Amino acid sequence: MIQELEKKDFQKVEYLFGERSFINSFRSHLERTPVPKQVFVDDIKNPQTAVIIIIPSLFFGGRADNEEFNKELRKMLYEDLLLIFKEKQLLEIDCYVSNNAWEKAVKSVLKDPFLYNRYYYEIKELKLKHWRNLIPEGYSIKPVDLTLLENDYLKNFDWLIEEIEENWFPLEDGLKENRGFYLVREQEEIVCWCTTEYLTADNEIEVGIATREEYQRKGFASIIGSATAEFCLEKYKSVGSHFGITNVGSYKTAEKIGYEKIREYKKAAAFINQVDNWVANGFQKSRNKDYEESISWYEKIVDAANKETTEYLESYYLNGEFPIERVCFRISTFFSALGNIQKAVDYLRKAIEIGFKEKEELLECKLLEPLHGTEEWNKMIQLMRN
Repeated sequence: MIQELEKKDFQKVEYLFGERSFINSFRSHLERTPVPKQVFVDDIKNPQTAVIIIIPSLFFGGRADNEEFNKELRKMLYEDLLLIFKEKQLLEIDCYVSNNAWEKAVKSVLKDPFLYNRYYYEIKELKLKHWRNLIPEGYSIKPVDLTLLENDYLKNFDWLIEEIEENWFPLEDGLKENRGFYLVREQEEIVCWCTTEYLTADNEIEVGIATREEYQRKGFASIIGSATAEFCLEKYKSVGSHFGITNVGSYKTAEKIGYEKIREYKKAAAFINQVDNWVANGFQKSRNKDYEESISWYEKIVDAANKETTEYLESYYLNGEFPIERVCFRISTFFSALGNIQKAVDYLRKAIEIGFKEKEELLECKLLEPLHGTEEWNKMIQLMRN
């Protein structure tokens, strides 16, 4: 049976999240992060399984094999909470798992979730001690405190406020102390920020960094990250940060500042839209060169497209950067890599017929090299010319 835990009893479940204590968010949300949340358990008197819900995130702790709890949580999520996700136009359910067992069991709660790897970093000593000398002319660093609210005229002000409110709520109370720093260009625009988050009762903190796309690769993240690290090292017991393993630029910047990689772990996620979930799962499998598994996910998308299902018509990816002709093209490349030339040709023809026009990508794709020089390949090239 699933039951909601009162705030005064949150300490009862802290131990359920202890295996991955390097993820501050588990303890922080139970101990002190002042954002709206709900905690559900299997037994109020003696909880063995728990989930913290802070939309759009779920935090799973304790026993992962509690089938009754998992079944009821899944029902609540997809029958009740899903409406809130849609009202807020949220695309994805973000999931933190507190132990290895939950990495497997999360699929009993979420529909077709996908796992991805992340790195946890900590800093003990600042490397970039001369960061103040790196601030370009016309730029200035400002603290993320109550003075920020006086600068609401700055471009990208809402971008920074949105980040702060995820951890410090209500805003005015949260900003009574310094929560990091932000970089301003010509007193007109916020271009970069580094904010503190997930403060624990043991005075451990984590930080997050973001830079506007048009200002990336200019060294700004190193500057603002160093300013925040210097401040945090003096104030907090430990300072950490998390990065996706594909986010190479970010963790290389962190290493430049002085952060060191501590460990690798997994997170889970699931899109609200089922077709988008299939896209994500297929992509994950293709990155690991598990082409057969990737094909099985992508062919579900083709089937949904043929049937024009609601999920297909409302898909974020299929209506954006990954339209159906590109799905067919990717399937073609995977069949080619597996040596199934006929299937590769069939899907490539379908991709071209329904709108795939990227001839340069076609010619340069290494997975399609087994087709080169064949009669079918020449026909495909001719078809694109027409």
